[in-house]
Amino acid sequence: MKKISERITAVLLCVALLICPFALNVSATSKSSDEAIDWVKSNLGNTFGTGYCVDLICAYYQFLGESSYLIPASSYITVNLPAGWTRTQGGIPQKGDILIYTNSEIGHVAIYESDYSTYHQNWSNQLYVTNYTGYYAWKNYWGCIHPNFEGVSATSQTGTADSSSGLQQTANSSSASQGSDINIAEMINLFIKLATLCVRGLNIVIRIIRNFA
Repeated sequence: MKKISERITAVLLCVALLICPFALNVSATSKSSDEAIDWVKSNLGNTFGTGYCVDLICAYYQFLGESSYLIPASSYITVNLPAGWTRTQGGIPQKGDILIYTNSEIGHVAIYESDYSTYHQNWSNQLYVTNYTGYYAWKNYWGCIHPNFEGVSATSQTGTADSSSGLQQTANSSSASQGSDINIAEMINLFIKLATLCVRGLNIVIRIIRNFA
């Protein structure tokens, strides 16, 4: 009876090890896009950091449960993104997306609510969060970063989309559930990692079973 119980435990451990890699690949944020915009609105008139645009985006990352670094706004074109987030050059943004502009060497970043409602810090030298009601895509609009908000599936976006690595690019992307847009290279890399973890897990389980046999 004891051996049967031990073997059942070993099998359950095996199942857990197989499921764990998938459990680790959860959405980057449990927030919805509505919650994200509500957060921005609640901070109108407030100043994050020293008042620069990237200070607002750093605070936004933190609200969404992600780490961020104080970097020039233009660096958001290539910086690595959190798991499941995507970036589309020339893309059509969705509510809660981060907008990237190349209006200078430093650039500018903001948060999108709608075509005529965006949120900025350090807009027209205003070192606090403001709401801009002009059209979002002025001539220096580069593209957008799309967090994988809870319960949101991204529609197809025009332009050139890249993965969270900020290196590989594919044309005309359409995002899967949770807003994630995984290209073939990412899928291959993910499967390799999963296979490696599964093999290691099975080896551990086999050793446990042999010890109890």
